[in-house]
Amino acid sequence: MEFGPLMRRFLGRAWLLLCACGTTGWGQTDVVLRWVDETGEPACQLDGAGHTLHISTWMDGVDQHAVQGADLVVDESGISAWNGADRGVYTLEALPWAWTLVVDDAGSRQGDTLTLVWPSRRPLKLRGNPASVVYPEGHPGARLAAFTQELEVAQDSLDLDQLVGLGLVGGGVDRTQAAQAALRSALDSAASWQVQRLESFAPHSLWGDLAYAQILEWRMGLGASASDTAFSAREASLDPRTWDQKLASPGWCSAWELKHETWWKPLEERRAPWRSWAATGQVDSLCQAMSWTQDEVHLAMWLGKSQPWSRWAEAWWDVRWRDQCMVADIRRLSDQTQAHLSSAQSWGDMRWMLPNGDLEPAWAGEGSWNVWLVTRDGSSAGDRELVLLRNWMANEAGPGVAWGVLSVDGDEQGLYATLKKRANVREQVRWVGRDPGWWDRLDVLGVPQVVVVRPDGQIQTHQAPLPSEGLFTAMRRWQKLAGSVRR
Repeated sequence: MEFGPLMRRFLGRAWLLLCACGTTGWGQTDVVLRWVDETGEPACQLDGAGHTLHISTWMDGVDQHAVQGADLVVDESGISAWNGADRGVYTLEALPWAWTLVVDDAGSRQGDTLTLVWPSRRPLKLRGNPASVVYPEGHPGARLAAFTQELEVAQDSLDLDQLVGLGLVGGGVDRTQAAQAALRSALDSAASWQVQRLESFAPHSLWGDLAYAQILEWRMGLGASASDTAFSAREASLDPRTWDQKLASPGWCSAWELKHETWWKPLEERRAPWRSWAATGQVDSLCQAMSWTQDEVHLAMWLGKSQPWSRWAEAWWDVRWRDQCMVADIRRLSDQTQAHLSSAQSWGDMRWMLPNGDLEPAWAGEGSWNVWLVTRDGSSAGDRELVLLRNWMANEAGPGVAWGVLSVDGDEQGLYATLKKRANVREQVRWVGRDPGWWDRLDVLGVPQVVVVRPDGQIQTHQAPLPSEGLFTAMRRWQKLAGSVRR
């Protein structure tokens, strides 16, 4: 199943979704997961896989910020029971792989078991490599996958007409008119079966939203307008969900953006100063001009962060971030959560393991400059940077600077190998492993990596230059700047 550009924005590269069976309403659901390799054997038997699936909850379908929460333990047969899962979108991780799950009771059956597959291919990065999910027959996820393939086949047959009819390539007047006629005919003939497929999903559900967004993207990609009347009955039906429930749905967010992506064009044609209104936070002017509520204006500006006019959307938030409406509340919470995760204070939410095997609350450092080298066993680059950092600390750093190693080794064997590289037992080594909660807080993009913490306990940067690439020069500059500020 492959989503188009806008859907990929909301679903990322993890386009294989999961849905869970269970109760009705917006309550909780019991989920059964089967975790296997491509041969059907339990994935936990693979080297480095472990027995833990880390759950992150999507805060919204716009920024897709996910907050790491509970962990699931998988038994020796590869089965894990996730009881009491709330309706929503989740990312399950066992680094380096990730599975995206939609938990939605609508259209599911009691007793559905969902299969997460550990790929045999080589991962492309340290984290976030999308892995596939197998749905039981008749499951909304299986229906959406089949529907997506149906849309792809229909579009493949119209590729040339799409290029010519939409003016993406030249074709002459006659050929262009013929292509446009073919596109109109395809849109007309597809409307009935697309409506039929959409009706197989529960209305105003997470899966129904995804299916509708797929249809909108397909039709608008062939030249249909945002006011396409093929689905007027669906759009006229009352959506009982609150703003927080709508924004929790990636499909709903995608569909809203598709229909309002160029909302500003009519204002531009009327020479209305919409950019000025946005930049100065004139919410009443925008509400009146667009016949929108305050929540709708806030959503348009939130989505505008990824548009060519993002500078005005960002200026809007600088002015209006205190607004008391539901969309502003949700965006503010998302921003604050991400800001906390990138702060030194968030380390206190976690624990790390000491060389003696004890677990203790983590701390980023305070009272001196702290340099943390993120590395693991098997990283030759990490070994080289460790030697350079150790020598600098011993000979040039001077007082007021401390350092340590944060081990992201996947198992205790790797940790012990990292511990053996200490020059003496006084060198700090802390094991944080492959916990995505830690990787979020360290903003791990690669190994080795250097995190620098200021004396006031605030993080200077998660991505400092490596010792071989200018760390020591940067440290002197930061120390000098901090000293001048104190004076």
